[in-house]
Amino acid sequence: MPNAQLHAAILDHLRRAGEPVRESFLYERVGGADLATPDLYLAALVRLEVDGRVHVDPVHDEVQDPAPFQPRFWRIID
Repeated sequence: MPNAQLHAAILDHLRRAGEPVRESFLYERVGGADLATPDLYLAALVRLEVDGRVHVDPVHDEVQDPAPFQPRFWRIID
């Protein structure tokens, strides 16, 4: 699987968090730029969602996340 290390890091952090994690915070917590570019990280989240491993919950608030991140929470599906 491409980006296996990144996918494993995302799943591991979400599993340990035990609750949904905001997209931009998750990026920083899984290693940020040391592990992947923001675009590669977002692509990994989408791939994990397509594979049925995670779910996204959009947030409808006024908080602006730094580009390219959106105000979304991601949670693991067990």
